[in-house]
Amino acid sequence: MSSSREIRDSIILDGCIVPYTVRISSRARRLLLQVRVDSCALEVVAPEAFNLAELKDILTGKKSWILKKMEAATHLAAARQTDRSQGRIVFYRGRQYLVEIRVETGSAGAVEVEEDRLVVVVPPGLEGNASAVLERWLRRMARLLINQRIRVMNEKLKLSFNRVFIKGQKTRWGSCSQQKNLNFNWRLVMAPLPVLDYIVAHELAHLVEMNHSKKFWALVEQIYPGYIAHRAWLKKNGRLLTL
Repeated sequence: MSSSREIRDSIILDGCIVPYTVRISSRARRLLLQVRVDSCALEVVAPEAFNLAELKDILTGKKSWILKKMEAATHLAAARQTDRSQGRIVFYRGRQYLVEIRVETGSAGAVEVEEDRLVVVVPPGLEGNASAVLERWLRRMARLLINQRIRVMNEKLKLSFNRVFIKGQKTRWGSCSQQKNLNFNWRLVMAPLPVLDYIVAHELAHLVEMNHSKKFWALVEQIYPGYIAHRAWLKKNGRLLTL
């Protein structure tokens, strides 16, 4: 079992104060320097046997590399922040759309689908709420579409279940509880319909088989023949289904 501990400090490089975190790791074999884009911070991973007294000299020797990487990370983080509000490409029902923000007096916040664009309409001064407006709309569309697909796919099966919940799980696309509640990730509305249908079939099958046995997968195949290709698509492209 690996273990690690963290130490926080800072150093002045060419007049710039650079905060950094040292993570002592039992798995590390050599010193590793990295600049994280998400926090624009320097992270040092060091082996347990490393002499921390030598670290500042090493960082000073690497100052050109560190400052260059931190500048690049800062620019990238700023670009990503801008992308959150406008100019992003997002998926909706398997197609890519450009996000456009439109300011209209009297708008309560809405989304309009226009050919290759998702137009987020917001009132003046609330352009920063565009991402929240878009997510609320996608969640609403997900609820409508997923409930409709459940009705279609369960028409012949007649399987009984309790409630359907639309959630924002980070690591799951769907689940079925012991209480027979069906849970689905709202981001599925961003996927092609056959991929969403695979997840619906998967969770309906769990109403009969609460496991991933051969019987379970045979039932999924019965409910939705050819599901394997759609499962593979989700594995490969699921990371793209995000805001």
